[in-house]
Amino acid sequence: MPKTSIILPCYNVESFLPRAIESVLNQSSKDFELLVIIDGSPDNSKQIAEEYALKDTRIKVFEKENGGLSDARNYGLSRAKGEFIYFMDSDDWIEPGLLEDNLKIIEQENLDFVIFGYIQDDEDEHQQVIHSKEVLPLVNVWKKNDPNLKIDQHHLGLLGYAWNKIYKKSFLDQHDFKFEKGISLVEDILFNAPIYTISEKIRFNQKAYYHYLNRPITTLMKTFHPNHLDLKKRKHLVLEDFFDSWNIPRGKEILAKNFIDGFRGSIHSLFAYKNQLTPKEQRIYLKKMYRDQITRSLINHYIPGSQKEKIHKFLVKHQLIFTTYIFAKLIK
Repeated sequence: MPKTSIILPCYNVESFLPRAIESVLNQSSKDFELLVIIDGSPDNSKQIAEEYALKDTRIKVFEKENGGLSDARNYGLSRAKGEFIYFMDSDDWIEPGLLEDNLKIIEQENLDFVIFGYIQDDEDEHQQVIHSKEVLPLVNVWKKNDPNLKIDQHHLGLLGYAWNKIYKKSFLDQHDFKFEKGISLVEDILFNAPIYTISEKIRFNQKAYYHYLNRPITTLMKTFHPNHLDLKKRKHLVLEDFFDSWNIPRGKEILAKNFIDGFRGSIHSLFAYKNQLTPKEQRIYLKKMYRDQITRSLINHYIPGSQKEKIHKFLVKHQLIFTTYIFAKLIK
């Protein structure tokens, strides 16, 4: 049985896949299996993965009908034989010490999972890195019911992703943790938040191992989704369960900040990204957002940090829909 199962879903990533696979093969810890899940990809990803598999028996290639990222991850999870699970995106790459360093922490401290930092590599249109920054945990551990626990937006961001964590497979199996099929944008936090809710502590490794490639192209994140608000509400509700179960100090303010800032992102996507809504339909969508029950319950707990945030709070609090519409059109 391999120590770790690395699950790598693939869809239209033929130009990035070799680097992703090579970074796995370059791990200092060699006891792993790499499950490449071809999720109905129409390009040459399958052929590329199979060429690597011919040279290295640790690589296993599976092909399935397209079902999306969550479905592909679940497909890999059900076939994984490792003691530990690592989910990786196929257009990114990882540092050589990712497995060795983080497995050492998990095993020495008998953890169910560990969270580590990442490097955001900003690329230009020629796939050249023009800027890199490390995004690191600033703390070592959180403990449930700690009255001095401080959670901020930075660490909430680190909690969300699946690719900056290693999980113990028996823990995932015991609680039947799976990704929700058909969900985009918030699928990772919907998977992770229930894990945090039942945990007694959250352990961070304050080093970066994952290279997240930020590219100047239209991606899933840069597309307007008509259900954007509903997805943000789903995210809020699972985080609320986590905060309630942990008795997080100042939890309402933190959740309000997270939701309303996400709310601003929803407004930005409504006007900055291409969509089929008419101006009237955009105003109707704004009205739905402003009058939503969760929005109304959180806006008074929202503490703005900048002048723009103060303006946004005023607009939302007083439901100034047409003013928001004009303001958004001017600055999009």
